[in-house]
Amino acid sequence: MHRIICIFLICCYSGFVHAGETVPSRPNVVVIISDDQGFHDYSFMGHPTIKTPEIDKLAGESLLFTRGYVTTPLCSPSLATMLTGQYPHQHGITGNDPADKKPRAAWIKHFGKSPQLPAMLGEVGYLSLHTGKYWQGDPAVSGFTDTMGATGRHGSEVSLGIGRDGMQPIYDFIAKARSQEKPFLVWYAPFLPHTPHNPPERLLKKYRGKGSSPGREKYFAMCEWLDETCGQLLGHLDAEGLRENTIVVYLCDNGWGTLGKGSVKATPHELGVRTPIMIRWPGRIEPSRDEIRLASNLDLAPTILQACGVEPSPEMEGIDLLDDAEVSQRKTLFLENFAHDMFDVERPADSLNARSCIEGHWKLTLWQDPHPSLKIEKWRMPAPEEKLLLFDLQADPMEKNNLADRHPDRVAAMRTRLDAWWNPEEG
Repeated sequence: MHRIICIFLICCYSGFVHAGETVPSRPNVVVIISDDQGFHDYSFMGHPTIKTPEIDKLAGESLLFTRGYVTTPLCSPSLATMLTGQYPHQHGITGNDPADKKPRAAWIKHFGKSPQLPAMLGEVGYLSLHTGKYWQGDPAVSGFTDTMGATGRHGSEVSLGIGRDGMQPIYDFIAKARSQEKPFLVWYAPFLPHTPHNPPERLLKKYRGKGSSPGREKYFAMCEWLDETCGQLLGHLDAEGLRENTIVVYLCDNGWGTLGKGSVKATPHELGVRTPIMIRWPGRIEPSRDEIRLASNLDLAPTILQACGVEPSPEMEGIDLLDDAEVSQRKTLFLENFAHDMFDVERPADSLNARSCIEGHWKLTLWQDPHPSLKIEKWRMPAPEEKLLLFDLQADPMEKNNLADRHPDRVAAMRTRLDAWWNPEEG
């Protein structure tokens, strides 16, 4: 079915890629990006307490990959990967902040040289709105035609209010694009369910007594608050008659939660890097739930570009998730984990914590020994005593039993593939 979809897209959009061309029949695109949410913290993923009826409905109408991943478990580099289709060591944004309070400008300049999804859509007539988090200064760096102002750390005070303070800026932008008869991209990256966990009382009271702590109960309510805003956005598309010609993509920037006494955020653990990824396009994509094959936030840009009739940049590393054969051919995913602070834009390995390789239900994580050039210890992730970790995710999804000693041949093969992908010792 998905192969037929791809042939259909090629037939419909071949030849429609000239710069400046406006083709009203091109699909609109809405990207919804959750912020700091565990991969299982949805009703449709089996959470026993959290209620997410709106996202559940979207999942049921979508091509859903329950085994989706982000390339790295920090928001700034993860968002940069979504925009560029590149790994953090390629686009240069490996962490959230430059170390030693260095100016962010050098990293923004490097990032701006990478292919940018909004800019590429803009070349074929799309208007694009950025809301929420960005990190890299003015969202125009990525080619957004409309923004809520230049951002600093996380985003601007105005843009970070999206969702929490309502959805009107998005509604106004959609009205603008329609008045100009232009296809549009809406980038909805709210500060939800990210801290501060300050949900409305009407939601918090639903979860009192249902969590292990008051903090967990607030987080549960925040997840439902995000869900409500998604329902408002999707409901607006329906009210405006835009459902049929709008692609909706949903994923999260990185995970959230605790394991034992520590947080999994910013770690290569499954709870830090895994996210459901879903794509809805009524009449074009047959809804299905894929619990086996692998998807990545690397795939966001190339998938959207292909669907909109634009050839992805050769520099993009992801695949088209609407190409069934291409998804089936993928056997391996690679992940990387860096320190919170970025040390050198030209030497990303200086702040590297770990690299991971996922192959089927096996996951290998190789932790780096501390680099003497990395002098920022505040945010450095402490490496486990065992630097080489192999997990059977099918039998051990929470990564409790290291099987590296039991499967040396598998470790060697996966490590070879990991080094062939990117070996920091070779630059």
